[in-house]
Amino acid sequence: MNDESGVSEAIGFMLLFMITITGIGLVTLYGYPMLLDQQISTDERNMEQLMINIQGDIKLLTHSNVPYRDVSMNVAGGSLWVYDYSDTSQLFTISYSGSTDTVFQPGEVQYTSDGGYAVITVENGAIVKREQNSEGSTMLAEPRWFYDENTKTFVIFLTRFKADNTCSLSGIGNLPMSMCDAPQVADPSSPGGTVTITYTKDSADDYSKAWENYFTGSSIVDGGLQKTGASYVLSPVDHLVVKTYNISIGRM
Repeated sequence: MNDESGVSEAIGFMLLFMITITGIGLVTLYGYPMLLDQQISTDERNMEQLMINIQGDIKLLTHSNVPYRDVSMNVAGGSLWVYDYSDTSQLFTISYSGSTDTVFQPGEVQYTSDGGYAVITVENGAIVKREQNSEGSTMLAEPRWFYDENTKTFVIFLTRFKADNTCSLSGIGNLPMSMCDAPQVADPSSPGGTVTITYTKDSADDYSKAWENYFTGSSIVDGGLQKTGASYVLSPVDHLVVKTYNISIGRM
């Protein structure tokens, strides 16, 4: 009889080899993209938490009279950018009865994801988020604006970033922040006056929907501000307090 043991071993080896290659292919085709998506999602959630930490340090600088903060961070999956207020197109225009309009440029601290589409930004005391190449935005954390219905006093805190030039960070580093000068306070009075806030968007970096939801929601006043075209109106306001903080950001 002929010996066929060599043929059986070759067939068995080929079968095992094909099963192994098929398994690796399935993992590469389905498992690896899922792992990448999970990593991107984790990086974005970590950056959301980091932005909340930055917002907390900004509150310490502006409301607790802390002169300097140095935020340690690990930026993964993207880059963190700092934009001087003069390099951004967003504008907040505040109009009040009988007073000069306040036109305010905030500047930005912005994270842009490399693998995903998320753009997370600290802007004028708020944390806003949008998707690259998509419309719409959302506010992850609100600024500190208040309206006292008893005295009809509207308090607005404006936060501006100043930087020597646009800089970015990817990986481990620090974000040094300090107060440039004493806050500027405007306190005009006009019994029964009207406050009109207009947000001018940057077409390439649009957070108008996030600010619209904030202004028309119930965070400032029950029922929200009245939307009129691209502006938001609150009346009556007997006193308007606008306090502007200038924060200097050093090189990361």
